[in-house]
Amino acid sequence: MAGNLARGNDLKIGQGTGLRIFTIIGALFMMLPLIILVFYSFNSSKSIVAWEGFSLKWYADIFKNQSLWLSLKNSLVIALISTAITTVLATMGALLIGKYNFRGRALFQNLLYVPVILPEIIFGVSLLALFIMIDFPLGIISIICAHITFSFPFATLVILSKVHSLPPSLEEASLDLGAGKWETFRKIILPFIMPGVVSGALFSFTLSIDDFIVTFFTAGAGASTLPLKIYSMIKYGLTPSINAISTVIIVFTVVALYVSNKLQNSARISKNVKIGLGSFILAIIVILLVVPMFLPAKKEVNLYTYSGYIDEDLLVKFEKETGIKVNLDYFNDNEELLSKLHMGVSGYDLITPSDYMVQILKEQELIAPIDFTQIPNVENIDSNFRFSKYDNRGEYYVPYTYGFSAIVYNNDKIKDSIDSWQDMWNPAYKGNILMLEDLRETFFVGYKLIGKPYEANKQSLHEALNKLLEQKPLLLKYEAVATQEIMEKGDAWIAHAWNGTIERLLAMDPKFKFCMPKEGSLFFIDNLCIPALSENKKNAELFINFMLRPENAAANMNKIRYAMPVKKAWEMLDPEFRENQVIFPEITDPSKIELLKDLGEFNKDIEKAWTELKVR
Repeated sequence: MAGNLARGNDLKIGQGTGLRIFTIIGALFMMLPLIILVFYSFNSSKSIVAWEGFSLKWYADIFKNQSLWLSLKNSLVIALISTAITTVLATMGALLIGKYNFRGRALFQNLLYVPVILPEIIFGVSLLALFIMIDFPLGIISIICAHITFSFPFATLVILSKVHSLPPSLEEASLDLGAGKWETFRKIILPFIMPGVVSGALFSFTLSIDDFIVTFFTAGAGASTLPLKIYSMIKYGLTPSINAISTVIIVFTVVALYVSNKLQNSARISKNVKIGLGSFILAIIVILLVVPMFLPAKKEVNLYTYSGYIDEDLLVKFEKETGIKVNLDYFNDNEELLSKLHMGVSGYDLITPSDYMVQILKEQELIAPIDFTQIPNVENIDSNFRFSKYDNRGEYYVPYTYGFSAIVYNNDKIKDSIDSWQDMWNPAYKGNILMLEDLRETFFVGYKLIGKPYEANKQSLHEALNKLLEQKPLLLKYEAVATQEIMEKGDAWIAHAWNGTIERLLAMDPKFKFCMPKEGSLFFIDNLCIPALSENKKNAELFINFMLRPENAAANMNKIRYAMPVKKAWEMLDPEFRENQVIFPEITDPSKIELLKDLGEFNKDIEKAWTELKVR
């Protein structure tokens, strides 16, 4: 009716050519990022910004990714169960609101809009607080409960619109002809509202499959879903494999919403639609039955780490040797890891925190001492890494990988000699400079340029902030994820970056060069630690010992392109890899490398300074 009024009113609203063109342009603008993403999913290049030709290899790549399939399996299990329960509850709720008058009916209906309007992050945090307060274990079940909670209002409102369109005369005629209430519901009401029910179910399923924020807060060990997996993959740069995964999700979502809309506007479900829905459900069931065949598990250890930070072939090898299955879950930075453990999230058996974070976790009693009698291969670790200032007795950690931040630049654009952090302040490069979007890394550079140690000193912090404020007008942006793509495209000439990003750029094009600034570089050591709440501590120690075997460490370094401090493993690497200065830098002056240390309460002052730097 609204459409007829709009087309037939005297003001001729909606009939103007200009308005139509504006609407089309607006729609295309909103869809343009998705179109670009889909286009580059078929790119043969490793870059998402440089087209080198059509290829389906990234789709083949995601189908060979075991951890991706495990995440998909989790997503499907969660979506199917939450959708089934949500659909039943939503149908009952829609019938209750649409057909019966009761005290509080208007309030109940209005409350349905609260989760729709409420920001998801508030919903996620509140659910996490509830689960922890009642000591409800985080995992698949907690995510299902969370998805039911936020999907129920959406599904109810969709079904309610169909209930409202049910002519009262149909129900009255059925009762007048002698049918009972149950028979009337089964043969008259339910078939009439069924398109709305199926539409609500599809909408609920789509919400569950696509959800990230609520899942992020309510997930536990072994419950990584597809969106969480994609998020973690971004840590090591954007690749067309992420585009391929995203394209599959986009296509699925568009098809599901299209079918949902058609069902919502139809009077009945056609035979073809029933066949299609049946086939879809059958395909999901087949996936859920087949995937576990490739992922057998008896004993297990739950590893919480960055995506792409371990050679997954080694996980298969470990399982064959020991019968212990390694389940992967992913975080994106140390603060996220700390937040999860601090809030009492349990189920993780092994984590990979950085140096300064080990100190924090140890002080807060969130990690447990390691039984090194179970790890004889610890003798393979370089003694320089074995006892650190963040745990000088070496009881709580085993060094896993190490790296550093430095400068990478485009030699085609910059002909000057680059050897100092001060070069990042050169006005000649204005608008072409990237600094890491990492408060500790960035302020470390500021401290180095004012000649002060990175420590809890408010005057030094003020001077470092002023130094960084001098640079800000010259920056293109602060960036930590897409540095590789921005540099490759030529939108930036010089960047502050981690050595993993630098190594990928140098391997891609000889025009990129790097330098370790003469003032010094910030090194990081990521470590293997066991959470205090681990339920599989011995399995975790067995896995640490396995990873420290030289042949396994060498295979892992070849895969992840980060150095490990396992001496005999270095000898097993190809000569070209061993001589890669971006991975194994030659340190002539040890005083020029520095590890971060936890500054305790002073971290709050640094965070305030970082906020001031970003907003000014």
